[in-house]
Amino acid sequence: MRSVGLLAVAALVVEAGLIEFYLRHLLSRPFYFDEAWRAYEISAGGAFVLHPTTGEAPLALGWIGIESAARAVLGNTELALRAPMFAAMPVLAVATYLLARRWLGVAASFCVAALLLANLWIVNYGLQFKSYSYEALLAVVTVGLYLLTERTTWRQAQLLGLYAALGVTCVFSIPNLFVLGPLLALDLFRTLRARRQVVLRITGEAIAGVIALANYALFVRPQSGVAGTGYFQAQFAPHGLVALVRFTIQGLESYVPGTITGVVGATNASPSYALPPLAHHLLALGIALLLAAGIVAAARDAAGRTLLAVIAGAFLLELLASALHRWPFGLIRTNIFVLPLLYILAGMGAMWLARMLAGPQYAGRAITWWRAVGIVAALAVFAGTVAVGSVATAQGYSESSALQFKPTMFGGVRAAVAAARKEAGPGDIVIIRADRSPPVWYAAPWLYYMNQYQGYPATIAALPRVPSRNTIAAFYITPSAVDKFLAAHRGAPKVFLLEFNLPGYLFPEWAHAESLATLRRFGYCPVSDVTYPVTGHLTTLTANCAKT
Repeated sequence: MRSVGLLAVAALVVEAGLIEFYLRHLLSRPFYFDEAWRAYEISAGGAFVLHPTTGEAPLALGWIGIESAARAVLGNTELALRAPMFAAMPVLAVATYLLARRWLGVAASFCVAALLLANLWIVNYGLQFKSYSYEALLAVVTVGLYLLTERTTWRQAQLLGLYAALGVTCVFSIPNLFVLGPLLALDLFRTLRARRQVVLRITGEAIAGVIALANYALFVRPQSGVAGTGYFQAQFAPHGLVALVRFTIQGLESYVPGTITGVVGATNASPSYALPPLAHHLLALGIALLLAAGIVAAARDAAGRTLLAVIAGAFLLELLASALHRWPFGLIRTNIFVLPLLYILAGMGAMWLARMLAGPQYAGRAITWWRAVGIVAALAVFAGTVAVGSVATAQGYSESSALQFKPTMFGGVRAAVAAARKEAGPGDIVIIRADRSPPVWYAAPWLYYMNQYQGYPATIAALPRVPSRNTIAAFYITPSAVDKFLAAHRGAPKVFLLEFNLPGYLFPEWAHAESLATLRRFGYCPVSDVTYPVTGHLTTLTANCAKT
């Protein structure tokens, strides 16, 4: 049996390698815009860690440490910074397999882990410079650590060490608070009910809680810039009981069949391929049936009830945080950390249904008509779920593969910076128009590729850089937005004007004309204009033309 388990683990690693090889070109593409600001912040090193209030959206301290180590060892490039998340994918699959073995056999556990590894959410975010798939790994590790604490053979120091490790998981993954919180509450309840090692275990719970909450208060909470932008407004719970109930139902419904249909490439968007209505409902029915059966199966086992408590508690805490406008609710990228636990629950449901419909207790007996109907219906739903899920997944992979060779949102910034460096000289300035709020966030891709990126050819790397202090970002380039900046840099020989496209990849000519008119007031005239698909325009302006 041990050799079979090792074979299953090896097969999962091979599967991860094949998926990553198929989509390998996604790893070295220019950063998508929110990947670039993550790179900018992490490349700032200690300056960002000591001043986290400058963050666009919260980053985990432990994740920053992992990525900083990769940057130091492999260099500050797209491939180097994406490498840790790339490497985490097979680890997630193996960890899910090992956790599933607590309830399932080798074959069923392998199927759960293999299907999770092929999940579009997991794969596409695992190939980006984002922590979401890796956070799913931390959720699995946390549940596994908690199940270890339930053993009664630990010495006191060992048990306290496990509790401390539980708290540390929140340093490496921000949403792990939603996993750890229910576990600590459940552990406290079980400890008080059993009256066993009460002082020791409450001490351990306190250690885990203090580590997690201190990390949140000192490092995560200050990084709350995105909470005030309305970015996740649609995922924040509304006021009013009826509206809240409707919102909660819609949020839970987003997991079926969204868990399978997922996202594609680096677009953070649903696949353009839409399932036919019948197939959509069949897939949703199949997922719901497996999860419902999994709940029944898990409720019969203490460890299974732990899994249920984590999943239910995570959803409840997400909803509470959503009501406080601190965390979105529903199936979006920030919440895919719960997917491995849902896959395990669905695997338990599949096995429970199989045993119920054709268990060994009925061997040698005639199958009743109602049981035969149940078996046929269950097999039909299961076969339909597999077929539709396979089609949806294949379509998603096809779209993701096609995106390997297409431009992405703000992906042209790397080329625009290289072009600017070929012309840049002392005293030149950069103005960025990003008609999105807040515009300062959209300067980060330029600043990263200008001042921190190490992947340019030697001929570009040796050229001058435009320093950050000579760069400004504004919603629109109007006198009130840039006059003070231009006055402070009066006499700058050149202006590099980067104007991003609007959402929908539209370039507003009126805004471009407004930018040029504003700069002409300081004597700057355009001498070149280059378009970067799905990004925008880079206009170079020189001084000493007639002012207007």
